[in-house]
Order: sequence, then structure tokens, then C-alpha cells
Amino acid sequence: MIQETAHATPVAGKRTPHSRGGDPITFSFGENWKDFLGSVRPESIEAAQRDIVDWLGGAGFAGRSVLDIGCGSGIHSFCFYQGGAQQLLSFDVDRHSVEATQSFWRRAGQPANWTVMHGSVLDDGFTANLGRFDVVYSWGVLHHTGAMWEAVGRACKLVAPGGRLWISLYTKGPTYPVHLALKQRYNRASWLGKKWMAWTEILRIMRRRMKQGQNPFTWNERRIRGMNVYHDLIDWLGGLPYEVADADEVIQFCAPRGLKPDRVFRAGEGGCSIYLFAKDA
Repeated sequence: MIQETAHATPVAGKRTPHSRGGDPITFSFGENWKDFLGSVRPESIEAAQRDIVDWLGGAGFAGRSVLDIGCGSGIHSFCFYQGGAQQLLSFDVDRHSVEATQSFWRRAGQPANWTVMHGSVLDDGFTANLGRFDVVYSWGVLHHTGAMWEAVGRACKLVAPGGRLWISLYTKGPTYPVHLALKQRYNRASWLGKKWMAWTEILRIMRRRMKQGQNPFTWNERRIRGMNVYHDLIDWLGGLPYEVADADEVIQFCAPRGLKPDRVFRAGEGGCSIYLFAKDA
């Protein structure tokens, strides 16, 4: 279970920015999440709840401690709380994401067993005091730290004996340099340039829908994990740093750290492969 080192209310943790790797970064994941939350619907939360139950089971985290690394919008932290997590700690390096998650914390009634913090998984001083958790969750986050394997290794250390690690990482493939160059170009662009790049991608989506016999004007669908297509697109274009991994690499990396794969979804390149590991008791 979690060691009693966290605070009962949201606090600002020590900030150690993620490595930038020399790339220009003008994008905030948290600002994008906050913009999306202005139009969030109950269906998005319900979809997130179903996804958690699908992967962890109905009682997979109830009465247990949960750590949300890179909590983003706070939707999944909120679902963990509603699902009966005994102790919940959410943190993010982006202050806008912290604020977004705090909005869900307030929506939940400011519970004492849910802590929202500002901090980085790459900060030794921060992670050393967090304790160990029955469920460590990090969706689409660790590949944006600028030190992906170090971040995955730190996440592994935060799993309690007998606990589970549930993460997702972008899948490696031959077009990685093209995707990386696109993200770098987007971050270098002016405000108007960013809008132009986004609408260029939207027009491609609309044309593809037309070819498939779908209504092109309903392109902005809601995704199963919370975002709609527009905010997901902005997230994809702006997301730096950006690293990728092959599923076998991830499994082999986690094995000597006492984590065995319980369930793996292997996505194609450009998508996120999903990993659920169980730690030796």
C-alpha cells in the first residue's frame, strides 16, 4: 500500500522539467486538456470507466492504492477515485494538467484520500518520497519525457510487490523520423502556422471519411479515452519530446525489474501499444 508521504490536499511538488532533447517546445499538453474539458461530456467519463474495468477488472483497484503518472486531464484519476481506490496520488510536470486534475478533485468533493501534485517522474527527489503503489498507471506519458526508458524504469520501481503497472507507449516503426519532423515543424511554427497545419490534417480526415462513405462534417468524434478528434490531433502534432518503443523491447526491459506481462495490446506505428504488467510478490 502507499506509504504515508503524500499530502491530503493538492500541493505544488518540486519541478524538474522533462529533458527537451534540443527540440523547440511551444506546446502544452495541459493547456490542450483544459481546453477540451470545457466541452467534456458524461459519456467521456463513462468510456474511461469502462476502459479501466476492461483492463483491471471491476475490483482490480478498489480498496487499493493507485498512482497516476502524468495525470493530464484528470479524467482517469477521477474514475479511479469513483471506482473505490483507497489511496490515490496524481501528478504531472505540466501545471495546466495539475489544474485540470484539481478541477476533478474539487468535483469529487475534495476527498482527503486523493492527492494532486506537481512533479516529474524524472525527479529523484520527488519520486523517492512517493512510496509504492498497488496500481501504477501512466497512459501516453513516458514517451514524452525526453528520457523514455529512464521514465519507464522509475515507474517500475513505484509498483508495490504483487502490484500492477499499466502503461501505454508509442509503437516503433519506420516512419518515426517523419513523425518527429512533423512535430518539430509544428512547434517551430507561428500561431497561424499551427492553425494551418491543424486544418490541413482535418481536411485529410474529412476527405478520408468521404472516401469511406461517411459524413465528413462529423469528423470531430469522441474518442474512447476522453478526447475528441480535434484535441487528439493537436496533442499528436504538438507532442514533444517524442520517443517510440517496440513491444518486445518493453517486455524485455521490464522483465529483470520483476514485472511480467499480463496483457499486451500491440498497436501499429503511430498508435500506442498498451501494457499491463504484474509484479512479483
